[in-house]
Amino acid sequence: MKIIVQILFLATTALLATATEPTHDLFRVRRVTDVTGTVQSLRALPDVKAVVLVFLGPECPISQRYIPELNRIATQHGTNAVEFWGVISGPSMQRTQALAFAKEYAIEFPVLFDDAGQLARWLRPTHMPEAFALKPDGDVMYHGRINDWYESPGKPRAVVKHHELRDALTAMLKGKSPPRIFAAPVGCYFEDWSR
Repeated sequence: MKIIVQILFLATTALLATATEPTHDLFRVRRVTDVTGTVQSLRALPDVKAVVLVFLGPECPISQRYIPELNRIATQHGTNAVEFWGVISGPSMQRTQALAFAKEYAIEFPVLFDDAGQLARWLRPTHMPEAFALKPDGDVMYHGRINDWYESPGKPRAVVKHHELRDALTAMLKGKSPPRIFAAPVGCYFEDWSR
């Protein structure tokens, strides 16, 4: 009888310890400013199922050409279930350049200005544009190209066959894993913060 009581005590203690542990949180950056200088929080609200961060380059022609498609994706998935952010980051980038880019290309989603490189150091983009789809806890579920419109820089395809970012969001909104976790991005090289 004493052994059974000890087993029950240990099991109860383990359950209580598990119940009081904080939720696993992989977000490494919580507060960042946007291109207007307003502080934004990346903490996902309770109804959010996906957070999208797309690294953009104001001077990158491929980044510029993807804005209409990104606007469509942000609008289509722009419910309370998806937080959609653009990110402009680079050691030589100025906030005035980033703001001018957002206005000139009529970006319809909020654009963050990663002036200290916090987001870039965390997610490690290699190209612009490059998309990251994260769970609300910050776990990266997909990263890479938006779709297969560009075969290589300067070589757009006539027909887009693969829509990796859209597919990732569709899966995540259903509580599933995306069909692909990575697709090599095509665009301008990202200016590394390690220099």
